[in-house]
Amino acid sequence: MATYLLLSRLTDEGRKTLKERPERLLEVNRELEAMGGRVTDQFAVFGPHDFITVVEAPDNETITRISVELSSRGTLKLTTLPALPVARRREGLRLPIGRGGSKEATFAVFAKLTPQGRRGLQENPNRLNEIDDQVERLGATVLRQYRVLGEYDFVTIAQALDNVTAARIAMEISGLGTVRLTTYPAIRIERFIELLKLQPYRTEPHRWQTSLWAREVRRVARPYVMLRHVRTFCQPLTIEGTEQISGFRGPALIIANHSSHFDTPAVLNVLPGPLRERTAIAAAADRFYRANMRTWWFSLFWNTFPIQRGGGKAALDYPMDLLQRGWSILIFPEGGRFKPGQVKRFHHGPTIMAMMAKVPVLPVYMEGLDKIMPKGQRSPTPGPVRVRIGRPVTLEGIASVPEGTARLEEAMRELANGNGRM
Repeated sequence: MATYLLLSRLTDEGRKTLKERPERLLEVNRELEAMGGRVTDQFAVFGPHDFITVVEAPDNETITRISVELSSRGTLKLTTLPALPVARRREGLRLPIGRGGSKEATFAVFAKLTPQGRRGLQENPNRLNEIDDQVERLGATVLRQYRVLGEYDFVTIAQALDNVTAARIAMEISGLGTVRLTTYPAIRIERFIELLKLQPYRTEPHRWQTSLWAREVRRVARPYVMLRHVRTFCQPLTIEGTEQISGFRGPALIIANHSSHFDTPAVLNVLPGPLRERTAIAAAADRFYRANMRTWWFSLFWNTFPIQRGGGKAALDYPMDLLQRGWSILIFPEGGRFKPGQVKRFHHGPTIMAMMAKVPVLPVYMEGLDKIMPKGQRSPTPGPVRVRIGRPVTLEGIASVPEGTARLEEAMRELANGNGRM
């Protein structure tokens, strides 16, 4: 069996497929084996290539068929290099990486011999073992090494204690003048698939947050946990347009401009009690629902639920369910915090929800909160705040989502200019 190195780069379509189905990597490996090859090693790599796959195949025809078939799918671009495993005096230990294993990092090293290096290797083939000795003396271990035909002369998989160690080794070996090295961090494919499956933040809501017990706890605790801070730091707090929502109970989609993490308490503070008690808040999952946070705290006392940025239609399923059950949703359609006085382009998600649920949209514009708690500041500073509540906007009769989004943007701009309340 001959050895080959497949250097692959994912296309945009391939990245999307891998994100949705990490196990697809192993499926492709099984398909490769069904075509006559055998995967003996595989690494995910940072750099010009996404993966290094070591494959054994009976001949060039088989590996050509494999390369053509995989490349024709449009999910990756392949460079196939014939390779010869380098015989070494001793094999490096395959050290596990992860919990309970070695903390050493894996690197893929692409090497090109200089003319001086080629002459030296021809005169003394044992030079490779001398380089291995030097690598290990500097604190690394060579796991696998291949002589390849193509733009590189050698591809080596090695482990080092950290990036500093790897950089020192690369500098010392390159300084010999016999080889040019390019080094990239790498991880074994099994660990890479595990990482793809890990969610760094929670995307599912705590569905108990709308239960009777949670609502009662929130009703009692929220004045202390949240609303008292509005009275303490918003000095003075001026509210305009309260007549727009006098007696209003919802359901509705409440939209507000976003310049501070103090925005949510301020909006809730100006809503009538019955509307506030049945309003849930869309919160960025990657900001408020990270794996190391007490996510239940936000769900219980703030009544937030995680929404994934760029999550598509699936991200709207839970808020749509809330609207249909008579709950109102507070959402910041700009998608992020921006400087006051600037109404940025809205995302289409709020428009889609309002049109599908057939609920009115209540615009709220706030000034001054960016100075109370600007982006990057953790402790609030007292200051004046002005809140303008606009008349509810209906999207009935709107022909398209972009048209509906434009109407909501215009309503917010009118409030920003001091209009839109009559």
